[in-house]
Amino acid sequence: MKMKLFITLIGFLAVFAACEKDDDMMPEPGPTPVDPNTAEKAVIDRFSAEAGHLMVRDGSNGLPESNQAIDFDQGPFITQGIGPGGEVVKYYNFDIQPVKAAPIYALFREGESSPVSGQLNIIDVIPGDEGYNDFWHVNKVTVPTDYVANTITSIQEITDMDYPVERTNIVVNCPVVPEGSTASMRFNSSEPKGLINGWYKGKLVFYFTFEEKMLTVDLPSSGQPDVPVSDILVTFNINPDMEGGGPPSGFVTEGMTMQTHNVVQTIPTDAGYSPLWDVDVYDNMDFNMVYDWMSASNANVLAMGVALVNCPVVSVEEGNLPVDPDMASKASIDRFSAEAGHLMVRDDMNGLPAANEPVNFDQGPFITKGLGPNGEKVQYYNFDVMPLKSAPIYVLFKEGESTPVEGQLNIIDVIPGDEGYSDFWHVHKVTVPDYYRANTVTSLAELTAMGYPNERTNLIVNCPVVPDGSTAELRYKPENTNGLIRGWYKDMVVTYFDFSEKTLTVELPDEGHPNAPVSDILVTFNINPDMEGGGPPSGFVTEMGTDQTHNVVQTIPEDDMYSPLWNVNVYDNADFDMVSNWMSAMSANILGTGVALVNCPIVTVE
Repeated sequence: MKMKLFITLIGFLAVFAACEKDDDMMPEPGPTPVDPNTAEKAVIDRFSAEAGHLMVRDGSNGLPESNQAIDFDQGPFITQGIGPGGEVVKYYNFDIQPVKAAPIYALFREGESSPVSGQLNIIDVIPGDEGYNDFWHVNKVTVPTDYVANTITSIQEITDMDYPVERTNIVVNCPVVPEGSTASMRFNSSEPKGLINGWYKGKLVFYFTFEEKMLTVDLPSSGQPDVPVSDILVTFNINPDMEGGGPPSGFVTEGMTMQTHNVVQTIPTDAGYSPLWDVDVYDNMDFNMVYDWMSASNANVLAMGVALVNCPVVSVEEGNLPVDPDMASKASIDRFSAEAGHLMVRDDMNGLPAANEPVNFDQGPFITKGLGPNGEKVQYYNFDVMPLKSAPIYVLFKEGESTPVEGQLNIIDVIPGDEGYSDFWHVHKVTVPDYYRANTVTSLAELTAMGYPNERTNLIVNCPVVPDGSTAELRYKPENTNGLIRGWYKDMVVTYFDFSEKTLTVELPDEGHPNAPVSDILVTFNINPDMEGGGPPSGFVTEMGTDQTHNVVQTIPEDDMYSPLWNVNVYDNADFDMVSNWMSAMSANILGTGVALVNCPIVTVE
């Protein structure tokens, strides 16, 4: 018999069955059915000294009076914790309960498989009575076929009538509460949320039922069975071994939220789930490292088996767990599509790499040899045209710390081809709580939803997003990393280079993202731009037999005004031989100014 059959019958109205009369014999008078609507109601007090354990009413804690309706949907009666896999769970708190179940009696007519319609289930203990438990062992009572619902209203009457009683292997979770009490959440949408009526020594009682998991037990040879138990690890604002510690100090929560790091070992979909939790306590110093059952088990456990509490799980939602970048999806990157490229757009002839194909930036047309302002030999990479306005990149810091969250990837919201993309990123400092775990947040949408404080800095960084596996070996400063760095883009991993040959700082506008700093470059092409086939497609003029151009940069990284975002000016190729430094380049015939802004970080100066 399913648990639901035993507990659902309580909610029906009393039904009085008609008894057939024998024409030749008058029946002897029998017991009279009791109408639950007019019956006396038992007084219920869950917070008396006799009934309560963790929740005992005093003059200051505001716990409801005897027989006062309780709203279990508010603190301290509901808690938000964590499931074994990091899920966000909610559970009600019905205080400490014994492991031994109490008996509840459901009445069935002979030969029938459903309880007597309208008959209320019967109990013999309420909160404060010796042997009371929210967990009830279901006993099946067989009554005659002519039994009328609610003729029996106490266990004493069952005993007096000597009806057969069969012990089932089912335990149900039905906390007895004052009339009018509410607890609106259930794990399964089909579960009844309202109060159910029952009988207690001829008086009416009210109880909830929690059916998130059918609880079955092995029956002992006599007496009531023990309730199944599962573990929970909790931590308090003050550890239990300190003055004022333990339950009176409350659970540690994330900031001003109700999110604890109390972790349940099982949830209702697990085979071993039980809402009767065996409470173990871990050190609150480990709060920040706990985010699932495994991490909680690795915490410093201060005490085990301190109490058994009735806490039915009523909600399980996907948790905000850290994402392993090694296991995450990778964004598709194409710098040479028509949407992303400007000077470098892939066609059938030019052999530019396909989407997501690694790019070797140490070969043409991606690296150029030019001249410095004083005739120095310089090399710079070519990352194509970029907008003046920077794009935002988000770097996460824990409260009070000056270095980014260890292991957290930076977050961007645009990649090459997206509107607003730039290799030049405006750094935003995002402050996360000290319990934050690296890579829990992997998108700007999540950052926005979390409402973390976001500070616009005055820093700009040059970090071109490229396909995974791409290479660009040269750096101006040998201590700068030349490998790929990973970041997050809309929950996917991206890879980018970092060119830190010069710290770039800017004046912040009142709102929005700042412009990247700009420096000038003078270049010349094999065919001047005003001629057919001229400009970039014709390539830079080089010294005979070499790849040395006479493209001249106005600044190098040691100069105060250096920027790798170059404002391109074009001089006449007829003046190529006379150009050897910035001054001579400025004396050349200038054919065009401000023709493009290109990202060309200098990586060597000789």
